[in-house]
Amino acid sequence: MATTLSTATLTVSIQETITLNGTKQGASINAKFGKIKQVDERIFTVPTSSETAILNLSSSAAAGTYVTSKVRYIRFTNLDDTNFVRLTFVSGSKNRFDTKLEAGRSMIFSNASISGSAAGASFGSFSNFTSVKATANSAAVDVGLFVATI
Repeated sequence: MATTLSTATLTVSIQETITLNGTKQGASINAKFGKIKQVDERIFTVPTSSETAILNLSSSAAAGTYVTSKVRYIRFTNLDDTNFVRLTFVSGSKNRFDTKLEAGRSMIFSNASISGSAAGASFGSFSNFTSVKATANSAAVDVGLFVATI
């Protein structure tokens, strides 16, 4: 069966503005992601008690799982106005890195490549993360997720 879906271009704009000592600073950045066939936008309520899986990547699509090679854009947004959320990026059975996403902030990724190292170790190579888990700080936090794939 041939698809009847058409592709589109996702445009993402980032605007930075500040006046510091009377001088305007900042930039406007527009990134375009072409041939997008699918977008998914969700909001998760993340508890403090355990890690909640909010994104999975694999070689084949399934419920809540996206094809790694087709991911072009991922945005995580902490929708809380007070509490941070810890995002845990997992690659394989042992590799992971954690990042703190403050209240009202977003993180953007344009691929699944990550790297980490032991204290003082040099860069080795990138690997694709296979899942992202979230844990709220001191109270449940709503996290927005936007994913675009080709």
